[in-house]
Amino acid sequence: MRRFVRLLTTALPLPAAIGLLAAPAHAAAPAYDSTTQYVAMGDSFSSGLGAPGAGLDCGRSPQGYPTLWAQAHGITAFTDVTCGGAVTDDVLAEQISGLNAETDVVTITIGGNDAGWGGQVLACMQSGDTACTNAVNEAVAGLPAIAAKVDTTYAAIRRAAPNATVYVLGYPLLFEETAGCSAWVVPNQYQRKQLNRFGQALNQSLAQSAAKSGFQFVDAQSFFAGHAVCSSQSWIHPVLNPTPLHPNANGYRLGYLAALNSVTG
Repeated sequence: MRRFVRLLTTALPLPAAIGLLAAPAHAAAPAYDSTTQYVAMGDSFSSGLGAPGAGLDCGRSPQGYPTLWAQAHGITAFTDVTCGGAVTDDVLAEQISGLNAETDVVTITIGGNDAGWGGQVLACMQSGDTACTNAVNEAVAGLPAIAAKVDTTYAAIRRAAPNATVYVLGYPLLFEETAGCSAWVVPNQYQRKQLNRFGQALNQSLAQSAAKSGFQFVDAQSFFAGHAVCSSQSWIHPVLNPTPLHPNANGYRLGYLAALNSVTG
């Protein structure tokens, strides 16, 4: 998949019914409407890769959480600069241009590719428990350097969109840690615990960077709990899949969308 961004404004259909109740007549005016200027940024976990309808260039899917959230909040069009494979340098070079002083809301996932999370999974599966532990230890030790890149990226977002509310979404833990697994090929139980240890450390680092920048961190882990790879109802694709270890449609709708709604209403 190519790692380039083609800035576009995504036209949306009328808000879809996705299980949200209508507000009572006496409720306050909604915080968002058709005039809200929303920009979705980040990597494949924001583009919707793994959900049906994902494009071949950046993996953007209409069933990713940005489109679902916009529809649920009466936003009839938004700017989508998300791209599968994006790292912080890509956000700075190719996605910042989607922002301006009129931007009201920004969502982003970034940092997982910088940290080489996928490489850790391969190291665990191909080289055994000791190599897995070493790979995770090295990745955790490297998080301060990743945090510096994330801090720079967040600062650029704030400069480009000084009036926006920015929601930094974390990553789900990829694996259930219980013994046994119904997926075809996965890291063993010990390795799954190690990989989740890194996921927790990455999310803690991202949350700290978000707080320093005045952004709101949205922790997705609890919303995916019980639905990672090796669960009976996984919301994350298994390793042997065209979009391995990415959320499926339920993951974006019931996991990420629910997490974002928990802080935006």
